[in-house]
Amino acid sequence: MIKLEKIKNSFSNFFSSIKNKFKFDKSYKNLNKAEKKVYIKRKIKDGITNGGTVCFGLATVAILIWMVVYIFTTGASTLTWDFLTSDYTIHTVSLHSPEDFEIGNETFENTSNSDYFSEKWGVAFKDGVDNLQNPVVYVAHIEDGSPFNLLLNANNEIETINQDYYCSYLYVEYIDGTSEQLKGTELTASEFAKEMDSVVRIDASSFLSRGEGIRGSLLTTLSLIGFSLLFALPLGVGAAIYFGVYAKKNAFTNAIRTLIDVTSGIPSIIFGLAGAIIFIPFTNALSGSTGGNIFSGSLTMAVMLLPIIVKTTEESIRVIPQSLTQASLALGASRTQTTFKVVLPNALPGILTSTLLSIGRIIGESAALVFAMGATIGDNASLTDGNASLAVHIYVILGGEAPRYQAACAIAIIILIVVLVLSLLVKLISLRLNRFKGAQ
Repeated sequence: MIKLEKIKNSFSNFFSSIKNKFKFDKSYKNLNKAEKKVYIKRKIKDGITNGGTVCFGLATVAILIWMVVYIFTTGASTLTWDFLTSDYTIHTVSLHSPEDFEIGNETFENTSNSDYFSEKWGVAFKDGVDNLQNPVVYVAHIEDGSPFNLLLNANNEIETINQDYYCSYLYVEYIDGTSEQLKGTELTASEFAKEMDSVVRIDASSFLSRGEGIRGSLLTTLSLIGFSLLFALPLGVGAAIYFGVYAKKNAFTNAIRTLIDVTSGIPSIIFGLAGAIIFIPFTNALSGSTGGNIFSGSLTMAVMLLPIIVKTTEESIRVIPQSLTQASLALGASRTQTTFKVVLPNALPGILTSTLLSIGRIIGESAALVFAMGATIGDNASLTDGNASLAVHIYVILGGEAPRYQAACAIAIIILIVVLVLSLLVKLISLRLNRFKGAQ
């Protein structure tokens, strides 16, 4: 109730301030005709200016809210645990019964939560959709000892499937000796379970995994964050220590600082071009790989992150009171001991801030990584192969003739949540720094 009251008072004050812009004060009556015209014109001009500012501000907020709401409403249903942990590639498994296969009279008890269960085959089914949102029948559960666990693949080897697979078709043989093709796109899970209770043999079948999972891209992004910070943080913090502690104010240091500022404004695609020309051949020579890889992408991102780390860390070093440094030196500590035991611990909030900003930049970067690491979506994060990060994953699935907006919005939700959390952490660190400054 208190929060609602505060919100109500805020809106009341907001609209009252706008209303006051159009009110005439008491001195208006004492003005002559010419002065009244000037006064009215000024009031109208102020009203239009303030009204336009309010309208543009509300429009901006409305657009941002609409974008966030659209992304969450479109992608929320796709953002599941299976989506996070499953493969992007669609895997196909072809199974058939052995030559000497004979199904027994044994029936199985349904130990799953599915209502659609074949007692004869010990398999539970569930309704679902494929990656094109077509209705299909998934394998929900296979009981221990089920004949399904005896099916052979194309190499005549026993292979089992899990609940991530749905049925494309089954060529089956019934009790009366007739054969028929059961299509997973034409039957419901209930109908499929009933049909399987009359089946004595599976002559051929095709099961497919849904695909479209982001496990590989998620692992690639985490690897990219780790290696990029591993390369960038030591260089960036070391450069910040030099500029903040050791460097003298002269033309040389001013030129380097200007160069760092200019570097921070270079478009990311230029860094990607440099990564493709410099870092890909370099990493290929070391690892024996071909093409872009996580290492080349990490080195490219490290160069992009250096200006952020250097400027943020140097600023945090400069706000440290000189009295702390002087006291350390007066107690007999060397300049190096003072730097690493006094200056750096007090600059830790700034280093942490630069790290969080860097993570946000890595997660949201796509243009540079397309050139420096590649745009191939893989299911495993191989350090010597080029896999797509989350942002590049969005770029890939939105291309072509059938853009996958739901999957793209689901990935965007992950990125938005991470960036939001990082932004809040940066705000908290900034508040701490401001309190530290205010205490001086």
